[in-house]
Amino acid sequence: MSNAPARHRRYGALAALALCVAALVPAAPASGAAPPTTARLPGYVASLTARHLDGQDDDLLTAGLGLAGLREPDPPGFADPEHPTPAELRRLAIWGAAGLYGDDSGGLGRLYGPDIGPEGRPVPGDGRIPGTEYTATAGTGADPVTFVVQVPDDLDRSRPCVVAAPAAGLLGVYQAIGGAGAWALHRGCAVAYTDKGMGPGFHDLASDTVMAADGTTGPRAELGDLAVFDAGLSDAARERYNARSPYRIAFKQAHSGRNPQATWGRDTVRAVELALALLNREHRAGGPSDGYTPENTTVIAAGVSNGGGAVLAAGEQDRRGLIDAVVAAAPQLNLAPLRGVAVRQGGVRVPAAGMPLVRYGALAALLQPCAVLADPQAPGHDSFDRSAAARRCAALVGDDPRLVSRADAAAAGPAGLPELAQRALVRAGFQPTSGYLQASHYDPQTPVSYAMSFARASAADALCGYSWAATDADGRPAPYTAAQLAAAFATSGGRAPAPGTLINDRSHGGPVADRRSLGPDGRPDYNLAGERCVYRLAFGDPATAAERAWADRVAQGLDETRRDGDLGGRPALVVQGRDDARVPVNHSARPYLGLNARAEGEASRLSYVEVTNAHHSDSTAAGFDNRYVPLGYYYQQALDLMWDHLTTGRALPPSQVVRTVPRGGEPGRAPELTPANVPPIAADPAPGDRVRLRGTAVDVPD
Repeated sequence: MSNAPARHRRYGALAALALCVAALVPAAPASGAAPPTTARLPGYVASLTARHLDGQDDDLLTAGLGLAGLREPDPPGFADPEHPTPAELRRLAIWGAAGLYGDDSGGLGRLYGPDIGPEGRPVPGDGRIPGTEYTATAGTGADPVTFVVQVPDDLDRSRPCVVAAPAAGLLGVYQAIGGAGAWALHRGCAVAYTDKGMGPGFHDLASDTVMAADGTTGPRAELGDLAVFDAGLSDAARERYNARSPYRIAFKQAHSGRNPQATWGRDTVRAVELALALLNREHRAGGPSDGYTPENTTVIAAGVSNGGGAVLAAGEQDRRGLIDAVVAAAPQLNLAPLRGVAVRQGGVRVPAAGMPLVRYGALAALLQPCAVLADPQAPGHDSFDRSAAARRCAALVGDDPRLVSRADAAAAGPAGLPELAQRALVRAGFQPTSGYLQASHYDPQTPVSYAMSFARASAADALCGYSWAATDADGRPAPYTAAQLAAAFATSGGRAPAPGTLINDRSHGGPVADRRSLGPDGRPDYNLAGERCVYRLAFGDPATAAERAWADRVAQGLDETRRDGDLGGRPALVVQGRDDARVPVNHSARPYLGLNARAEGEASRLSYVEVTNAHHSDSTAAGFDNRYVPLGYYYQQALDLMWDHLTTGRALPPSQVVRTVPRGGEPGRAPELTPANVPPIAADPAPGDRVRLRGTAVDVPD
């Protein structure tokens, strides 16, 4: 009760700021000459707040925790868990994004990371960086995109620079602070973050609770247009859905009805526009005499995974010359048709290339519960029900050429089916060496949520019988607690707030957590029917007229997100791990190199670096620690190389394979990563390590 008035005042302050944005735009000078366009706040800005952080109690990089606080294994808490303040939520989000709370044996925090500055040297002092932080939103209702611009007090005004850093995955606006954000701040650059229209925004349909841009939560009726997302259901429709499917939650990526991936590039460009506008409005003193312009301000767009896809999209869509260069790690890309583009490894054409995530993800979800039985030592293997996995193996046998043929199944016998499922994954474009990762990467909610997003489905549509909810001990949908919802800004991965999970609404016996699904015979089956439904929609092979309508919508939304490789001749550096099982190299960086060659020819300035023994995450958990090196180390190195290229004219390295050395040892007991494990990206790689373009054919050495 005592917290309610304070929360209402906070919403009121946000509303006042939102209403006053127009007044913040400067009028034209009396002479009639318009100010530089970058000095005006862009017209799409709906709200703007600003805070100067003194570098003591709070700061841009560590949220006042200092590097020592970021290294603490226990997360910073809230004074009132049901009503955390915006500062507390921001602090927890930054602590999580920095990633320094684990040990540094894998190199993070020692060889690379937010505590490593220029030239690979540790940052002196406690890492606190004073400066001004601006938070802005564009759009209302289901549309808002969140931006954060950080301007350090030691902004380099003699050689100004901006780094655009869209969030990875579906994560919140601060996700990139430990990577590109820290890298930029240590060089005196401003940083322009965006959540790309995704992030942790949710709508708890049972309590009608939503989230504001500052992370605080409250009733939808009170927040109104200040909410970063609502499900778009009328009260009557929400009540009907709650009666049918209680305790469900909607989230922005799947249920906004706006296909946010289609505007990732636009949102990244807008982050740059906003940063330049704020620099010109608030930080002109001591800066360039003609203001901060694309001509005198170095701008790098840098991102990882979905953020990597966003910066490449921005590079393609920026025709105003705002962005000087692009650096992407493991970019998640939906590519234009590869007409004329081929990908070869070791001189042999790869079996599949250029498939979009919704398709290879849906196919993998079908195959993985069987394929996991092929490697009992793989991380995650023991979490699977062996009997249910064996039944999945049998269900894969049939006439679908993407799965397991009857002839192969007859020859292999039941014991050989897991190996056939692994081979099917390889035929689908996954690397043979990524088989070890398939158990830990089983994630049906990824293709489900993308299918919903592309189709612009409502939460009430429950496409293919899927929804999301918190669950009880039996896996049944259950109410969220107020504290769980209140923490979502800092704890959500961008889907249902923790501890929410994917729900199979059509499971035998009633809705249940997807991994606990029961088939029509009452036995566990990992929701074979639901996964088959998403697979049919993704590949455009519907079983019914209703599915045909949804499949057409999925295809239309997918086509809105495709990339053609035309970066306008700007320099770009892409790094990816060869063993990536989340975004396989054959569907991402490799064919993108060919598309870029097709689009730009001799004008291309794109270099691609493929890192062996690296995958999509830098996990140091047992079973990962002894086999893989961190891709993040090479992402930070790529930023350094691009900076040198832009500021000194040093040539970018040619496309190449970097051959790393795993740490080895027993799972969970790997020796410390050293520079010997992670050789640098070579300025002049050996002939056998070069990735070569022959026209639009990409040749990657084994």
